[in-house]
Amino acid sequence: MPKEPRNAKKPTGTDERTGPNEPAAPSRVGNPDGATKAHAAPAPGVPDSADIVIVGGGLAGLALAVELEQRSALRPVLLESGPDSGREHYRWTLDRATANSQWLTPESDRHAWRPYSTTDGSFTGIACLRRRLGGRSLYWHGSVLPIEPWALTADDWPQDVVRDLVDTWDDGPSLYGRVRERLAAWSSEGLADPSEMPVVRIGDRAFRRTPQAVRSAGQGGRWKAYSPLEHLTEDTRLYCDCHVLGVLTRGGETVGVRVRQHGEVREIRAPRVVLAAGTVESSRLAIQALVAEGALTEPELPGLVDKVAHGFVASLSSEETPAGLLAAAERGSFLMSSCGESLRSNMFLRTFVNRHGVVVADAYLMGEQRRGTSGTVRCDPDGDWPWPTHVTCGPGPEDERLAETQKDALALLWCQLSEAAGRGRSKLSFDPGLGSPDLPHRLTLAEELRKPVTPHTYSFPLGSEQHEAGTLPLGEVLDDRHQVRGVPGLFVAGPASFPRTGAANPVLTTLALAVRLADRLSTSD
Repeated sequence: MPKEPRNAKKPTGTDERTGPNEPAAPSRVGNPDGATKAHAAPAPGVPDSADIVIVGGGLAGLALAVELEQRSALRPVLLESGPDSGREHYRWTLDRATANSQWLTPESDRHAWRPYSTTDGSFTGIACLRRRLGGRSLYWHGSVLPIEPWALTADDWPQDVVRDLVDTWDDGPSLYGRVRERLAAWSSEGLADPSEMPVVRIGDRAFRRTPQAVRSAGQGGRWKAYSPLEHLTEDTRLYCDCHVLGVLTRGGETVGVRVRQHGEVREIRAPRVVLAAGTVESSRLAIQALVAEGALTEPELPGLVDKVAHGFVASLSSEETPAGLLAAAERGSFLMSSCGESLRSNMFLRTFVNRHGVVVADAYLMGEQRRGTSGTVRCDPDGDWPWPTHVTCGPGPEDERLAETQKDALALLWCQLSEAAGRGRSKLSFDPGLGSPDLPHRLTLAEELRKPVTPHTYSFPLGSEQHEAGTLPLGEVLDDRHQVRGVPGLFVAGPASFPRTGAANPVLTTLALAVRLADRLSTSD
């Protein structure tokens, strides 16, 4: 029989939103009474067996399912904990104000979900998963950036993974190159090389358009970013409202999963299971399996990281705005400037003219949090699956130094911008630590300004960039085939598998590694 967790009791089959099998003190952030009509009806009842089970219908799981269906005779079963509530991006279906509310105040989104508890101030506020088919791919803003060369090295990543991503894969173009080509073909404006785009200069900074996989609706300013949901077919074996309680093992190998769907507990037999449920949930499932197999002494995985991010929002009159910046604002532009290893960050600039004619320049730095002992996912092995899950993600010394360096770089940028605007040099004031207590207000304040005001700063708490990663890294917990060491047949997709994250948004790397993992699964014995 498959191994049970220590001191296991049989699952009760109670409803997953209220029953004792849910994590201790989870926060279901959204409005549980809000109803959304499903876009389509996935298969109602889970099968008894499958060749491959993919846990999680977000970006990583969807991308892997699509790749497997295109290259393999193996038909994966895709399990999503939430419902199928429509398959369009939130910026496509919602007006700007409502979309901002769902992003910045997750209580307004019935799909926002925190299956963990935290006591250190991280992973709260706007931090959450989106428990629905499509997951956070339907909330992604489309940035298509590779992990920077200074973070994607053979010292940190397996050498063959670096080669496949950057140099060549399967005797052809690199994985990054192949995925970028696909996204460019899908995007309404392509993915032009930033070095070929017009430059907006502020002091010694050169900003160019950020490559984004987006399509515009034209009228009304609505747009959407790419999601692998675009490629699902009627043949996809998709099961929603299906919460995976744990991975089943026997004799040291993976033999399936235990799930709860509509209150009923079932088991699906499968020799291969891929965890793609987001870093925290994938960590919980891996911890349970590793402990059951005696491959993990303590029910904990270190290395949890997010991104370190600071910014400022400036407001200017059109008369004082430098010509290049004014032209970019009138177009409504999202620009970037690479910073290099010394800052471990990318600098972004969102600029637009609000409805009262005020020019808004929102500049921010998003940088790499380094993996260490300050970030962990830990479970309480109290019997029933799923085990209660707790996260900690405090900044380490390198992260604290990075935060101060980011503040200095932003202060310099504002001095140069204010000088170019004819205001003379002025200083910025940042709050101490990471995380502005009124972050949603600070991020949207300038949208309704009727005249320019003194710029204000902001800081994201760790977890709220929603780029969590690092607990199941390739080359450490995972082998070259993306398989969990100590539990054959158990694989991991998504940012949990990143040994380092760099400053970039993780989506391009997630999509590229999904291609690589699909190839490994298709050719395995």
